[in-house]
Amino acid sequence: MVVAFFWHAVAEDSNDLWRLSPELPWATLLWTPLIGVLFGLIVVLAFRWLETRQAWIGELGREFRSIFGRPSVRELVILAATSAVGEELLFRGAMLDAWGLWLSSLVFAVLHLPPRRELWPWTLSSFILGLALAGLTLLTRNLGAAVAAHFVINLLNLHYITRADVSRPGADIRVGLLRV
Repeated sequence: MVVAFFWHAVAEDSNDLWRLSPELPWATLLWTPLIGVLFGLIVVLAFRWLETRQAWIGELGREFRSIFGRPSVRELVILAATSAVGEELLFRGAMLDAWGLWLSSLVFAVLHLPPRRELWPWTLSSFILGLALAGLTLLTRNLGAAVAAHFVINLLNLHYITRADVSRPGADIRVGLLRV
C-alpha cells in the first residue's frame, strides 16, 4: 500500500489512489462495491463449477491448505482484506495509470506464479481476472468494485480451501452459506 501511495503520488502528482474524480457523486462509493460483491460471487461460483472439471483447481486448493492450515475466520477476513486492498491499490490504483491495462494485469498475474508448473493455469486465470478488475475500475472510475470483488473472491476461496474437503473435487461446493 505504501509503495502504491508513493508511486501514484509521484507519477500522477496525486495521492488519490481510490480514483475518486471530483465529478463523481458520493453515492458511487455505495453502489460500486455492490457491483464488486456480485462480480466476486460470480467468479467464485464459476471456479467451484470449474473445479469439478479442472484438476489443477483442487490441487491448488490443497497446496494453499498446506500453507495456511486452518486459520480463524478473523484471520481469514484480515488476510482477504489486506491482500485485496493492497493489491488493488498497487495494481489498479497505481500501475493501471502508469502502465496501462495489459501490463498491469500481466504483472498481477506474475505475482500469482505457483510453486509447481502444473498449477500455472492459476497464473493465466489471474491475468484474466486482473483484466476484469481493471475493467471494473475503468468502468466505475474508482477502486470500490475491484476491492470488493477481490475481497469476496479471496475470503470465500480461503474459507473454502481451509474448511472444505478439497481432497474430493466438488464434494462440498459452497459459496459462503450457500450450497451449489
